[in-house]
Amino acid sequence: MTNDVSLVSDLSEQNVREDDESLSLVDEVYQKLLLRIIRCELPGGTELKSTQLARELSVSRTPVVQALARLQADGIVIQQKNHRAVVREGAENWLVEIHELRLLLEPSAAAMAAQTITEAELIQLENQAAEVKACQQQYEAGDHSSEHLQKWSTASRSFDYALHLAIAEYCGNLPISEAIHKCWSYKRVSYSAAEETPEIMTRGLYDHTVLLDSLKNRDSETASVAMEMHLRNASRMRPDRLIV
Repeated sequence: MTNDVSLVSDLSEQNVREDDESLSLVDEVYQKLLLRIIRCELPGGTELKSTQLARELSVSRTPVVQALARLQADGIVIQQKNHRAVVREGAENWLVEIHELRLLLEPSAAAMAAQTITEAELIQLENQAAEVKACQQQYEAGDHSSEHLQKWSTASRSFDYALHLAIAEYCGNLPISEAIHKCWSYKRVSYSAAEETPEIMTRGLYDHTVLLDSLKNRDSETASVAMEMHLRNASRMRPDRLIV
């Protein structure tokens, strides 16, 4: 399994590079700075000098200033009275705190979505689940190649996004939906910061399948419980307590 995890780690780095190609320069700088904060490379209280950061990231000062403005708007960076930007104390817990917010929002959203999600949406989600399942079965049959692990990771992430955001869309509560979408805007950072091992992807598919079945059965109570269980499992499965 050690070799498999090493392969997934290599693929994770490759996926980050591929994802970064679709990002704007400001998005890319924002993500890199947030990752450095989460990894405690820029701990709470650190002064963020745009000129220095631009030099370290090999970019011009403009995207750094814009990324810092976004970090400030999110509350990750604060502006002191002397107009200097510093990392907020405790900001390394940002992804954990986002996950805690999801625990408050998504179980209720799943319960509501169970009553309103369309059959067409369910069919599309079932097809994506089947694709991930086929990848898992191919892995279990012995295909541990880097190409297959990349295919499995891509399919798993796509299904993850689709299921959770479909629940947000069909929960019928616009503020909750918008809040969930905001939480999920950080998922790219989470994926970039932590590798998706075969164990994590297998557990994720199981949890997602239970959740999808509850939506198909229009079972609001089970959908809520399944979502909470899934989110708690996702937190427990991560080797780094700050990345979820």
